Amino acid sequence: MTNQTSQYANDPSYKTLKRISSIMDEAIPIPGTKQSIGLDAFVGLIPGVGDTISVFISGVALFTVARNGLPARLIMAMTFNLLLDYLIGIIPGIGDFIDVFYRANRNNVKLIEGYYNQNPQAINQVQKSSTGLMIFAGLMFILLTSVVFLVAYFVKLVIWQSMGWE
Repeated sequence: MTNQTSQYANDPSYKTLKRISSIMDEAIPIPGTKQSIGLDAFVGLIPGVGDTISVFISGVALFTVARNGLPARLIMAMTFNLLLDYLIGIIPGIGDFIDVFYRANRNNVKLIEGYYNQNPQAINQVQKSSTGLMIFAGLMFILLTSVVFLVAYFVKLVIWQSMGWE
């Protein structure tokens, strides 16, 4: 297990992910508590673009790790964490509060460490999260396809009515 641990601990992309995780999720200790908050909580307060900036920064870390040939299911699980963090963060008010406690980058670091250490709980979490992402992607595809067809149908109706057909 020591060999596997050193395998990811010395990996520059893992170090990048760990550094970004630290900055985004745990950079500023809260006085009098064991808790800390990161840049993600502050950037998320900017209406409209804050969470997008935050997920972009986290996405860069994910991209650097993904280039190293990690399994697709692990990358999908990490992507699901970032997507969930983004969707939570865009909820006005409540999302900013929850964003302080849901730390997607730290969760991604734990997933990679668990994967390399062959931790059964981490591997199970990867399976669940990647399945969740596939289901979410399927539902989004169905939703977007439905919206496109509805818009096309209403555009057709407007055009037909403006031409006096039917």
